[in-house]
Amino acid sequence: MPLKIRLQRQGKKKQPFYHIVVADSRSPRDGRYVERLGTYDPKFDHDGVVINSEKTLEWMEKGATPTDTCRNLLSDKGIMFKKHLHRGVKKGLFSMEDADAKFVKWEQEKHALVAAHNEKKENAHKDAYKQRFEAEKAVRDAKAKAIADKRAAADAATVASVTEAINEAPEAPAAE
Repeated sequence: MPLKIRLQRQGKKKQPFYHIVVADSRSPRDGRYVERLGTYDPKFDHDGVVINSEKTLEWMEKGATPTDTCRNLLSDKGIMFKKHLHRGVKKGLFSMEDADAKFVKWEQEKHALVAAHNEKKENAHKDAYKQRFEAEKAVRDAKAKAIADKRAAADAATVASVTEAINEAPEAPAAE
């Protein structure tokens, strides 16, 4: 029975949510499965993956092969690297302590890369916000200037008409 580690779709229409399962490759996508290993919420990209790495590693060592999408998710979580290290230990290339040290080093580098990426993304959002704010401020200032010019012109016209009316008004006879 060829086993696959794959996604089983759940959720509503246009709101996908997946269970990561071990299933017979001949069973339907959302059908029967052997064991549930975790979940994946694509709204949160790779941050939405919650998986039991020990069970997944155990199934992979038994011969279950992940689908391409699951392989990407497992690789992102470090399970594929851990499997690679376990094979090296079984072959006698290095000890389990060395494998654990390599995995911890990989995890630290991964977290540093993710933190740098998130910071870069956040800075890009802040810069875009500042640019939008400056553009809106420029538009607001231009509108305020246009309104002030209009009011000044109206005030000047009013002053001119009042001055003209005063100049044209007949002078009142002087009181004796």
